[in-house]
Amino acid sequence: MSKFYSYLDDFSQITILVPIKYRDDFVKTFKAVGNDEEIELEIISSELIGTERKYITRFDGYILLNVMYHIFDDRGESSELYTGKIVRTDLFDDIYYYEQSDLGMNYRKDRTKFKIWTPVAKYMKLELISPQGEHEIVDMEYDNQGVWYLRLKGDYERYKYRYISYVNGKQHTLTDPYGISSTANGEYNYVIDTSKLYKMRQQRPKFSGIYTDAVIYETSVRDFTKDPSINASHPGKYQSFTEQGLVTPGGHKAGLDHVLDLGITHIQLMPVYDFGSVDERHPEDSYNWGYDPAQYNVPEGSFSLDPDDPYLRINELRELIDNLHGHGLRVTMDVVYNHVFDHKVFPFEKIIPGYGYRFDKQGIMTDSSGCGNDVASERRMVRKFIIDSVMFWAKEFKMDGFRFDLMGLLDIRTMNTLRQKLDRFRSDMIVYGEGWRMPTEIGYEMTAHMYNPHLLFNIGHFNDKTRERIKGATFDVKQKGYALGSNARLDDIKNILMGSCQHKFLFRYPTQSINYVECHDNNTFYDKTLAALGKDSDETIRKQRQLLATAMVILAQGVPFLHSGQEFYRSKQGVENSYKSPDAINRIDWSRIDANVDDVEIVRELLRIRKKYELFRLTAPSKIRDMVTIHVEETGTVRYELKDPETELLVIFKNNETKETFNLQGRHTLIFDGRKRSRRQLTKINVDDIGTYILKRK
Repeated sequence: MSKFYSYLDDFSQITILVPIKYRDDFVKTFKAVGNDEEIELEIISSELIGTERKYITRFDGYILLNVMYHIFDDRGESSELYTGKIVRTDLFDDIYYYEQSDLGMNYRKDRTKFKIWTPVAKYMKLELISPQGEHEIVDMEYDNQGVWYLRLKGDYERYKYRYISYVNGKQHTLTDPYGISSTANGEYNYVIDTSKLYKMRQQRPKFSGIYTDAVIYETSVRDFTKDPSINASHPGKYQSFTEQGLVTPGGHKAGLDHVLDLGITHIQLMPVYDFGSVDERHPEDSYNWGYDPAQYNVPEGSFSLDPDDPYLRINELRELIDNLHGHGLRVTMDVVYNHVFDHKVFPFEKIIPGYGYRFDKQGIMTDSSGCGNDVASERRMVRKFIIDSVMFWAKEFKMDGFRFDLMGLLDIRTMNTLRQKLDRFRSDMIVYGEGWRMPTEIGYEMTAHMYNPHLLFNIGHFNDKTRERIKGATFDVKQKGYALGSNARLDDIKNILMGSCQHKFLFRYPTQSINYVECHDNNTFYDKTLAALGKDSDETIRKQRQLLATAMVILAQGVPFLHSGQEFYRSKQGVENSYKSPDAINRIDWSRIDANVDDVEIVRELLRIRKKYELFRLTAPSKIRDMVTIHVEETGTVRYELKDPETELLVIFKNNETKETFNLQGRHTLIFDGRKRSRRQLTKINVDDIGTYILKRK
């Protein structure tokens, strides 16, 4: 065991820590020995820090990072030279950046190639287990730019594999960060023949690529069909997600059939990459939303009928997406690249310690994500990993867009580079995320948060002002927003309806504004109404208020985002953060449609109206400025007027029960009377109830 420790912190600097209990005098000389040479180290400084003396040394020479070196002191004692802060230098990123797209496993019937990037490993081995259980370990070779490779002759299909690394004095076992198939719970990766995967035959549904033409509907594979009342063949699994013919106890459409009738364009799937918080062999024993990435390019196994099958989970998800495309629905994927489930298990630290995550000035791993680690997206090979992963899902699974969890922790360059690569692949893909401004080591000016929209042109952000002003404060359940009867911040309501892009309110373009009042996070709107208005409040009024909020999301300029079940008052029984609550809390209760079928029809009609009139889908701030006018009455009622050369629309949002009469300029047609489609001709309109009214004049 070494009596002191040494770290390569730069290309000409080694830091050495000598415990006082080993020696309390000053070391006079150090030298590095390795690669058949000795390199003298010049001591630049020394200081006593606690129970150790820290020496900073400088050297002339070049230390090969994949070769073992030892540091000797003037007594002949030695320590293995570990890789230190050098991995976080710009020069390291420049020298060892590997731009080829061949990392991971590449199978052919007569040979299989393996490549993994780790400039600092002293050796790499590949562990293999045949389908018959035969076990072998094969040495890999170092190529250049930090890449280790192995070419095996013969047919290795269905072999399990994982890597063995030797880094900083320890041997580690790890899965392939670029692996695409896995055993249950990510113990091994599989070698697979990608030509045998399910053939995705359906064309992606046509979409303009204009964000404001999208209507996004968020749901979870597990939650979607877990309700026992709809009798899905495989509840909570990939194979039942697109199952048709499911009905509520009252005989109304449930599952996919319900969504197809609703009028959305994009289904946003909550995490379907492999996450680490559910035992894939016993998924019923636990629940998790899945914001715990374990393997980025492998589908989650707990949604599969057999998570140990090399092909099944991949084929199930590909078929799910293919079926959705066949029904005219696009699919966006919820991705989490800002942190990993367990940094001690994830491959980054096992192949290149200190590189994959952010550290503060004291060398301590940061935790801005609240999940124990922050992925260092700004480092070139981490950026490449993220972009390669997203492009893999876009190409191999035909994903149509990506929703980024805690996007405000990722760096701007990564997001813009990714956006450009997606544009080159397909121009109709949407990218949006949680643009919260969060403290991080790289600084606000470098991160992809919503207050840097001028640097992130074609990327959308969840608009929390829409949520907070319409619904009320997320973290103060009793505070009421506009839809719950408050007339505070009415100027904000006007700005929200105008796409949050006027008067420097938030964004530069309405296409950047993802408007929502409810998502998987925090209380559902229905549960919020119970807390804010009281459980003894009138149920009819509570539902009117939620419908008003949903209508404002659908008809405001920007991009409407709906949480699955929002249209029929989804409840999580008051559980504010249900990320690991049981199915009884998280699953969609489709039976709620039976008591609210007329209200579902209201949402369907509002979505139809939005799609019919381009005035609700304006893309240029100048057009909104010219075509949209908003007036607010003393009662709080909002008149939202939209006008182009052919059509005039008047939308009345009413958050109160005051009886009001509005005289109209010329004859109007009432096309939506607050409950249903209408064709009444009016010169004035009386509005008494909380809700939304839409009139048209040619």
